[in-house]
Amino acid sequence: MTAPTAPAERHTLRGGVLMLVIIVVQALDAVLDARIDRFTTEDGRAFRDAANLAADLAAIACLVLLVVLGVLVLRRRRPFTREDTPHWVVGTMVAFLAGASVNVLMNIATLVVSPSLEGASQPELIGDLALLFASTTLIFSLWYQLADVYLPGGAFEFPPNAAHPEQAPRWFDYLSLSFYTNSTFGPTLESVKTRPAKALMMVQTSLSLIVLVVLIARIIRGI
Repeated sequence: MTAPTAPAERHTLRGGVLMLVIIVVQALDAVLDARIDRFTTEDGRAFRDAANLAADLAAIACLVLLVVLGVLVLRRRRPFTREDTPHWVVGTMVAFLAGASVNVLMNIATLVVSPSLEGASQPELIGDLALLFASTTLIFSLWYQLADVYLPGGAFEFPPNAAHPEQAPRWFDYLSLSFYTNSTFGPTLESVKTRPAKALMMVQTSLSLIVLVVLIARIIRGI
């Protein structure tokens, strides 16, 4: 049996891939905000204002993060590791992901508490759910990779790559972990090693249950 990848080998994060995923996450959130604003009523205006504030803060953190990562990538030209990444850079990553996560949560809450969804067709609402699913999957793929890179000892234990057993997990591995957590409400072959990672999975699973159960039920009932 092939031994799992050593923890020291897996603590890397590729800046170029990270920047690309961040841009996609921010774009999805912007589209979602514009689409879900159409369900806002006068009574829910204060709630949407709070959601828009979270989106604005995430956008600012996104811009700062992209500039910082761009400079570091050009200067370093090598993956980031836990040992040589400035703490304030990690803090900026966490701030962006926290803002993006809160924004998605508030978008989901808007669809749940909206008195009526009759103003949109079922295909439009299914498109909204697809965007929510994609955004949540991408956001938590970054949360999981960040946790695995920067938590001491790593956060997950992945089965070795059959073709390249010495190869460390990459972003796509965390994307698949996030996708399976979103769609099957838990990891498949990966082992969760730390409490923060378990807490992240609990949050993602809760959001997924709301999207896939509560909101789909509302759409089917035509409410």
